[in-house]
Amino acid sequence: MKIKKGLFLFAFVAFAIGLNAQDNVIKANPIGLAFGNFNATYERVLNDKTSVLIDANYRYSLFGLDVSAFGVGAAYRFYITNAKKPVPAGFYAQGQAGFNLGSIDTFKYTSIAIGAQVGYQWVWDSGFVLDLGLGPVYTILSGETDSFGSDSGGGILPSFTLAIGYAF
Repeated sequence: MKIKKGLFLFAFVAFAIGLNAQDNVIKANPIGLAFGNFNATYERVLNDKTSVLIDANYRYSLFGLDVSAFGVGAAYRFYITNAKKPVPAGFYAQGQAGFNLGSIDTFKYTSIAIGAQVGYQWVWDSGFVLDLGLGPVYTILSGETDSFGSDSGGGILPSFTLAIGYAF
């Protein structure tokens, strides 16, 4: 009898988890690898209209230059259209922030970025995810070289998202 109760409980929990499917997404930019950049993003659904994202990236090469960089970021995403679609799918707007440390040859830098993006994320029944987005980001860059000292500046740059992944 205990085995039947245990199996019933296991089946119930598995079914309940299945009802909550696709509350998590892991994705990466496949094109970035061709340019020496690996990034990964984790998205967690908060409710039927919003989610939070955290990401990390590592740059190991750039057009033959000696590059090393690491960055982290976060975003809050609001899904504008969600009619008959499970989140995290549809048109979205997001606010985002990021922090990077790195070096290019003898130039060492730190950057902080704050921006926004609009885009569309598709989620297929199989769990496959495609995310496309575009927006402006204000970046503050501070750096130094061995021969010229330090300098800083800022400006608006474009922010692109092209990511494929899996929702579960």
